[in-house]
Amino acid sequence: MKSLIPSLVLKELHPNEIAWLESTFCRFNNQYPSLEELWKLMDEVWDQLNCDPEIFDNRITRFYNHPIWLLNGLFIEHHEISLMYRRIFTKWIVKHSPQRVADYGGGFGTLARMIGQALPSTMVEVIEPYPHPAAVALAAQTANVRYCQDLNGSYDVIIATDVFEHVSDPLGLVFQTAQHLKPAGYYLIANCFYPVIRCHLPQTFHFRFTWNTILENMGLIPIEPVAYGHAFQRNNELSLSNARKLEKESIRLFSFSKNLPNFVNKFLWTLYLKMKLENDNSVEC
Repeated sequence: MKSLIPSLVLKELHPNEIAWLESTFCRFNNQYPSLEELWKLMDEVWDQLNCDPEIFDNRITRFYNHPIWLLNGLFIEHHEISLMYRRIFTKWIVKHSPQRVADYGGGFGTLARMIGQALPSTMVEVIEPYPHPAAVALAAQTANVRYCQDLNGSYDVIIATDVFEHVSDPLGLVFQTAQHLKPAGYYLIANCFYPVIRCHLPQTFHFRFTWNTILENMGLIPIEPVAYGHAFQRNNELSLSNARKLEKESIRLFSFSKNLPNFVNKFLWTLYLKMKLENDNSVEC
């Protein structure tokens, strides 16, 4: 296992974590699992803990503290497609020359370290309430990268990759975190509102076709796609209530539209929500 895990990380592991990782690597002939195999491992842990996507209790806490997420962080640093996406995100952020960046829910910190190394004069904060000691040790090797428990003050860029499909109220969390964006600051968001793994919550799936339009109505203007995500720019005023109105429509109609082809859904939803907004605005006038 020493050939698979950096020595700096090994020094920070608990004996139970080492035992689990050794057992898992043994299952895969002493190498990293494929992405699909990693997803299956995540589902195994979810099922072992009897997690319920509708109930956020100690089972969910134990799931996100399980060594599977340590393996996920290590896997990313060996998986070329995952690294490719993070290089694209980093290149986009470098283009905007931010002074302060937050990687919200940044986990093992791979992306934050890449940004910190590319922008040595930029402060990069990984927002994680309970980071793994190994992730903190790795971040400490890059002087301008640190872990923080929560957002504090204003940021030029906030990043959230593969975060909002795991939470029960994505819009509420976007609104809360976007308060920390400077006016005209950027929010780089990448989601997967699909049932790829069991911890992608079904109650978020309706957003797969409506996310950008709803965030625009909140006051986060879609700027451009970035890899599998999208960049948004903050307006001076943010409105959660405006976003909630479209969220209700998204939930209401998702059961009828979810089986249509994606390109049809995206077109129809964008058209429908914009027409509804125009109609609502004309009624208010």
